[in-house]
Amino acid sequence: MRFGALRISLVYIVISILWITFSDQLLFLFGHRLSNVEFLWLSSAKGYFFVLITGVLLLFLIRSDNRKLHMTGAQYRDMYDSNPNPMWIYDPETLRFVSVNDAATDAYGYTREEFLSRSILDIRPVEDRSDVIAAAARLEGNINQSGTWRHIKKDGREIIVNITSHQILFNGQTHILVMARDVTEYVIFEQKLERMNQDLLEERRKLRDTQLFTKVAGWEFYPAQRLLVWSDEVYQLTGLDKTDGRDAFDIYLQHIYPEDRPAMTSALEALITEGKQLDVTHRIIALDGSTRYIRQLARLDDSQDQSRKIIGSLQDITEFKQLEHERNKYLYNFENTLNSISDAFFALDTDMNIIRVNDMFLQLIGKKEAEVVGGSIFKLFPKEQNKLYPAYQRALEERVIVRREDYSIVLGKWIRLAAYPTDEGVGVYFSDVTEDKLKDLRLKEAVERYELVSQATKDVVYDLDMIEDKLIYNTSLTQLVSIPVNRIGHDLSWWRALIHPDDIDEVVQSQAKISGQGLTNWECEYRINVGDGVYKYVMDQGYFVYDAQKKPVRLIGAIKDIDALKRSTQENKKLADMIRRVNNMIIVTDTERSVQWVNEAFEEQTGFKLQEICGKQGTDLLVGPDTDNAVLDEFVRRQLLHETFASDILIYTRDKTPVWISAQLSPAYSDDNVFQGYVIICQNITFRREKEEEIRQQNELLREVAWMSSHQIRKPVATMLGLINLLKLAQTKEERDEVLPLLERCAHEMDDVIHRIHEKIPSVQSFGSRL
Repeated sequence: MRFGALRISLVYIVISILWITFSDQLLFLFGHRLSNVEFLWLSSAKGYFFVLITGVLLLFLIRSDNRKLHMTGAQYRDMYDSNPNPMWIYDPETLRFVSVNDAATDAYGYTREEFLSRSILDIRPVEDRSDVIAAAARLEGNINQSGTWRHIKKDGREIIVNITSHQILFNGQTHILVMARDVTEYVIFEQKLERMNQDLLEERRKLRDTQLFTKVAGWEFYPAQRLLVWSDEVYQLTGLDKTDGRDAFDIYLQHIYPEDRPAMTSALEALITEGKQLDVTHRIIALDGSTRYIRQLARLDDSQDQSRKIIGSLQDITEFKQLEHERNKYLYNFENTLNSISDAFFALDTDMNIIRVNDMFLQLIGKKEAEVVGGSIFKLFPKEQNKLYPAYQRALEERVIVRREDYSIVLGKWIRLAAYPTDEGVGVYFSDVTEDKLKDLRLKEAVERYELVSQATKDVVYDLDMIEDKLIYNTSLTQLVSIPVNRIGHDLSWWRALIHPDDIDEVVQSQAKISGQGLTNWECEYRINVGDGVYKYVMDQGYFVYDAQKKPVRLIGAIKDIDALKRSTQENKKLADMIRRVNNMIIVTDTERSVQWVNEAFEEQTGFKLQEICGKQGTDLLVGPDTDNAVLDEFVRRQLLHETFASDILIYTRDKTPVWISAQLSPAYSDDNVFQGYVIICQNITFRREKEEEIRQQNELLREVAWMSSHQIRKPVATMLGLINLLKLAQTKEERDEVLPLLERCAHEMDDVIHRIHEKIPSVQSFGSRL
């Protein structure tokens, strides 16, 4: 209603403003034409007219608004009274009913008068009344969903209702409108369903716990649709991704090990086609990357009328397989350990019979296992020759560990032995320590050799203690670097300060790489400052020594001066690279004219590789049917005289293609002026020779055409001229008839010559086009 009053007020205000504004302007517009009395009369009449008009308009708007309000109230009343759900209005202060609809009286059994004489607490259980009062106090102006409550009917029956309420104005005061929906049957059904679900969940939980405990899960497969249906336990047992949207069958096949997949698919095909029960064990790759062993059992279910179905189950037997593998691995590792150790091993029972041996023992005595196991130890090592027998005899009798080192007459070696008592008898390990016995002598010889090598070479031998950072050199260091002895440092940083700045990183990184990988041998080429800013190339070769924790503790090595060799090699590489890149063929021979080296251009142009022509004479491989033997003989003669000469010659490639070359032969001498062979540089002139031959043939053709033009054509022309003069002198027809055949024959002769010239002209043109 307040919205109607507001609308009427707004209309009145707008009309009033418009009337006052425009009427006053119009009045003042004509004010200069009116007297004061007329002006006052018009101003009053304008006000009376406005009051009359606005009064009528307000009356019309108020009546219209009242009619709409009455119609709206009637509509809401009809909705209230005819609503199928119980509804009532109560006073929030007293909680008493002030109005109820017909559905409320029908549902609760009270008459309208009985309802209006009660409060909302009277239809509630006693134990809920305090909650009802608290809930009523919390109600807000908007719609309130108060939830589910218990109500009491007149006959004492309890029902469950869902309450919706909101504040309204009723008879000018704030009241609460309530709608109650009976949800008793729904709640009872939900409770029963909840109990059933709880029972099912409990049974399912028990089944799931049982399956997970036994690691068994079920599945169904429909071959016609290629549809695989898994239980949730399958995902838990196999570790597969439940959110994967692909077909379950394809997912599972993808996770089976490739080598196990054919057995699974074959067994499934046999089950589908032959009805043969499926029992397969295979491996899968779980989502976490682990390997699991799965046993699959399945059978056909023919109870389906529409389509065949396969019912199966899988069991995770990974732990069983792991135990089996561990047992096999333990046995294998035990045997493998015995066979991999460097010591020989044999085990004896209490009667001194051999019950177990390793490969090293069999290798040492040169017999097979079948020939040894089960026999007495004294067949291999007679007691009278066995100085070590008392050791394992004592270990057997006294049950103590016995160690001994002595010379074995049977084996002819020094033996270090350890005998251990076992449940079966005694286990004996022994190793050949003959080498250890000779190590002192070898060490002495090595020291002597080291001294001799140090004197014979200029290599700088050093020993770096990486823990203490101490560096020791031999006396050759002063021959390598021009540094006073008192300025030589004995730590790693001093030596690295001598290394060229461009090489230091490579040296440090290469040493770190070798030591980081636990390797021993290291070598590196770098430059060092030997004094006065002069750098030389050196080759540093070292050997890393590690402690028990695999950390490098020492670096022992030798430094060789390779400066002259390095610079010579660099020059040679540059020269060799230049030779390899030229297009001319280059051949290097020895004093016997045998090929020692050819460049890449020779290999590419002849087809002969260095490895197949090296050591052979080129005249044996490169000659052919059209090669000029006289030129070859001249080659040999002048090479024997060590002359420098050049000549053209026809050679043949590997595929027998003829090639013309221009060869320049130069003798090579050593620094001592000793003849070492020839350096032959060959240029391919095949194209030039072909062009020369074509020019020669063209000249021949031109000479022949010129001769035919100057001689053969001239004869018939001269004859024809003479016959024409005779024809002019002829006086009778008989004389002319006698000349005409002769003239015709000369014309044919000249035509024949011209045709022959034309036949030669295309050949001349062809040669010209190639030139």
